[in-house]
Amino acid sequence: MVDELRVMVIGCGNMGTKRVKALTEVHGARAVFLVDMDPTCAERLAKEYGVEYGKDLYAEIGRVKPDIVIVSLPNKFHAPITQAALEKDVHVLCEKPLARTPQEAKGMVETAARSKSFLKTGSNLRFFPNVTKAGELLAKGEVGDILFFRGWIGNSGWHLQRSWRSWFADYELAGGGTVLDNGVHMFDLVRLFLGEVNECFGVSSTLLHGVAPLEDLGLSVFKTVDGKLAYVQSSWVDWAGYMYMEIYGADGYVRVDSRENACVTILGKKDGSKHVFDYSDQPPVSYRLELQYFVDCIRAGKQPYPSGFDGLRAVQMAHGIYESSRTGRRVRLYGPDEERLKALYKSCSSC
Repeated sequence: MVDELRVMVIGCGNMGTKRVKALTEVHGARAVFLVDMDPTCAERLAKEYGVEYGKDLYAEIGRVKPDIVIVSLPNKFHAPITQAALEKDVHVLCEKPLARTPQEAKGMVETAARSKSFLKTGSNLRFFPNVTKAGELLAKGEVGDILFFRGWIGNSGWHLQRSWRSWFADYELAGGGTVLDNGVHMFDLVRLFLGEVNECFGVSSTLLHGVAPLEDLGLSVFKTVDGKLAYVQSSWVDWAGYMYMEIYGADGYVRVDSRENACVTILGKKDGSKHVFDYSDQPPVSYRLELQYFVDCIRAGKQPYPSGFDGLRAVQMAHGIYESSRTGRRVRLYGPDEERLKALYKSCSSC
């Protein structure tokens, strides 16, 4: 393997810019090419970071031959661009949500299984220091057997305001509202901390921003295969964002607070004792940490997480809530097809 992995970033908007900036601090990889349908955007960012740029999303992958592609485009383009890169055996980090629909995501997972490369779903939330600390505490058994999860995530819906409406307000481009946008972050953590989910019940509604069918509030309840419960609220009407969650166990709890400027983990015990881990004064480095982890996994030949299968499951959870909201019924989320995809993904050569 070459000393430095060559990275192509596809999409030069907000997330693409964050990824390019983070790459300047990653060891063992560097951005070499930027692609965007808006050549002005690509040119501006390319000049700032001293790399080449283009606007043909597909042709440039074959011409540049990068080691890694980062897909930071509107959700509509995640599946075709990711599959095009994987078919050329290029490693891919695709921003969340992995796709607009479970069908699109399944195609990506199946392509990844046939590829010699890795597919990672973007989830910088896993690399928040307070979330990382929570994972460490839970793994050490500090709260005993985990019983349930409660959390909420959201923002003010600034990207939907009429004065500056982005692609998030276009159903064709986005595929869903806050449940698919914010919610999948928390759904990923539900599976990470509680285990596999097999059913859900939920409701969603458009209350403020008037961009139906894009919901701006969703309430979700999940049940794991072993009976644990999780409640998640996702919102585009959250004036005190961004994220808060609690995981309760038989012997205590862990609370993670990332609202406003906080970055805190609290470990509490049944006897009333508490230990506070406060990272609020640390600079935000989750994008750098995530990319460094991705590069390190590629070098070690290890599947990075959340994987493409994890990304698929989060999308399925979001669509389960949409179906439940429409029908008023519980929705099954795990069955033979998921077992097949999980086995396929684990047996692929890249895993």
